[in-house]
Amino acid sequence: MNNAVKSAASKFGPIIAAIGISYTLIAYLVDMHLMVNMWAGISLWVINFVLLIIAVRTAKVAMGGFISFKNAFSTFLLTFVLSSLLSTVFAILLFGVVDTEAADQLQELTIETSVSFMEKLGTPESEIEKQVSAMEENNQFSALNQVKGFFMGIVFYAILGLIVAAVMKKDKPNFEYQPLDGDNE
Repeated sequence: MNNAVKSAASKFGPIIAAIGISYTLIAYLVDMHLMVNMWAGISLWVINFVLLIIAVRTAKVAMGGFISFKNAFSTFLLTFVLSSLLSTVFAILLFGVVDTEAADQLQELTIETSVSFMEKLGTPESEIEKQVSAMEENNQFSALNQVKGFFMGIVFYAILGLIVAAVMKKDKPNFEYQPLDGDNE
């Protein structure tokens, strides 16, 4: 693997993880409602996505302004995997070891927020009840579900990474000297 890819991923992966972990800690300590706030979630996603693009750009600059599709994709995905792995381990420790009651509280807040959203959309009561029942049966903060989420995230971000790599790639031109007529040098 290219050193620029490894360097960008090892720099930006922990930065992205630190942002997510910091937000989770602040929300955990200040107000758990912040963890289910849609706008905060969207904002964090945008920040993460922009930093992933910056990681690819950083690798591209380190390679002299040229980056292959493979290296762009590798930078994007490796950065995501590193950041997601750190964040997932933190979440498993926080909600599975340190404070399991917080996981239960967050599960309830997630259900309340989802019900409120579905009601605003005019979802039939029978459908809301089905969704609530499914959410209550499936603890999204269990270690197993955290790991499943990690792998589902890899699939989702791999698709995004393919798009980013296609946009960011820039191959080195292959110039060969072609003598012109009368050019004998």
